Amino acid sequence: MNTSTDDDDYWNTSFTKTQALIFDDDVLSTQEILAIGQQSSPGKAEDSIFSSVLSNTKPSLLPLSSLVSPQILELILQAQSGKTSSKELKTDPETVAVTLKRLVLGRTYSMHVHRSLKSKKELLDGAIAIGDGNAILTVVLFLIQTLNKKLVCELLTSRPLALNHYISFLRNEGKITELTDLLTMLGRSHEASIYQFYHHIKTQGNNVDGMLRKLANLLANHFTQPGVDVHQSKMVADYVKLLEWQKHVNKPDLMNLSPLDCLSYCCTHHWHETSGNMMSPMTVCQRQQIPPRQYDWVVLNVQGRLKKWDVVESLFTKKDWFGRTTVSSHIPMETLLARLSQLQASSKLLATCVGGASSENSLKYSLMYKIHNVVIETYAKNKDRISLTNYKMTLSPQSEEYILAENTLRDNSIKWKN
Repeated sequence: MNTSTDDDDYWNTSFTKTQALIFDDDVLSTQEILAIGQQSSPGKAEDSIFSSVLSNTKPSLLPLSSLVSPQILELILQAQSGKTSSKELKTDPETVAVTLKRLVLGRTYSMHVHRSLKSKKELLDGAIAIGDGNAILTVVLFLIQTLNKKLVCELLTSRPLALNHYISFLRNEGKITELTDLLTMLGRSHEASIYQFYHHIKTQGNNVDGMLRKLANLLANHFTQPGVDVHQSKMVADYVKLLEWQKHVNKPDLMNLSPLDCLSYCCTHHWHETSGNMMSPMTVCQRQQIPPRQYDWVVLNVQGRLKKWDVVESLFTKKDWFGRTTVSSHIPMETLLARLSQLQASSKLLATCVGGASSENSLKYSLMYKIHNVVIETYAKNKDRISLTNYKMTLSPQSEEYILAENTLRDNSIKWKN
């Protein structure tokens, strides 16, 4: 099939004049790229059919230079093309700027051409100024290879960003010895000790005896010294007590568990053990100094899942001098009721707990958890016939609570206020 002369003329003229598409291997210069999208100067002829059509249908495009700086665009173009600028090729040895540019772009580079202390400092400061974490860490590791520890410590001390990157690297890589040495040189030996503590816990496995020796030594040599954080010292001491307890009971299921998990195990399997027995929940609570609220929460969840509601009721409610039931728990009332509802406690138990709240809160909680008999009794006590009538309409007809509401409304002994 022959192509028309008009078509040939079109391809030869419009594309030649505009050079809209160039199918070769050359990379556009920064200036050419920046020129894309710029408006033509007023008065110039629009030779390209593309230009005339687009100008009639689309608004003027923003110049690329308004979105990307020439320096950044040049780096992008070089990275994508794989070419090196002539200026960079002529640089020998590499300048700090060239090395950093190659490092950030993922190109080959040589750190070892920078032998002077001045050049090394400039590398570090340049990486920090760029804000690239990988570049910062790469330079820091180079400094550690080529400078003595004391000088590296001085450089990092005055550059917190680089120091934090290096500390994170050592911690994530599990290089606990290097991390300890560094923090000790910086005068942060207490911080080094806590990192050692976390590392020992993370890598302890099931060797309780070995772990006990390490932590006992750490506690004696570091966490009993003046100036140590009191809470950190207590944390380590409590963990040593936990390991001693786990070693004594010698149950594989309890190895590497937290104090609350151990308490949960004892509440599940050894609830009736008397205090003083090593498996007694109260013994675990006392040895590990578990706060009362956490103890109540663990007991509530364990006994609730086991559906031992008589145990829950005996723990969290009590009778006062006047025979009234009150809630006896360190867990806030709202949280306690919400958890009981989630555990599908009986309406009787929910009503017992709600009855221990104030009159205002009792009604609020009863409405929230649909404790119908308490709602009805509260409305009757408040002589609020309208509210009780409206509430009755929300109940299932002929249900037990519906009949209770209806009988209450018919009670002539109640002097309704509305």
